[in-house]
Amino acid sequence: MIPKFINAILNDEPPVIYGDGEQSRDFSFIKHVVDANILACGSDKTGVFNIACGRRITLNQLVDLINEILGKDIEPEYTDPRPGDIKHSLADISKASTFGYEPRVTLKKN
Repeated sequence: MIPKFINAILNDEPPVIYGDGEQSRDFSFIKHVVDANILACGSDKTGVFNIACGRRITLNQLVDLINEILGKDIEPEYTDPRPGDIKHSLADISKASTFGYEPRVTLKKN
């Protein structure tokens, strides 16, 4: 989603948002996933661990942030929500802290 929004805005095209844009996501930064796997390999902890930023951002906020970074003012195009889409997503990353995981990069907006 983030690369699609960036590409659209860079090309002066509206990013497409399914729904009203108030749905929120806790995006995962790939470096966090890699770091967490390395930490987990050196740990005796077992189980399932959520790896994300532990913060959510709405899709409208994401478009605003990308516009701000790129120096643009492109409004999103809203379309019908997709059936089955989750309205809000926020990972509980507290269990991953038991082996030293802590997100070091987050998006600016809350």
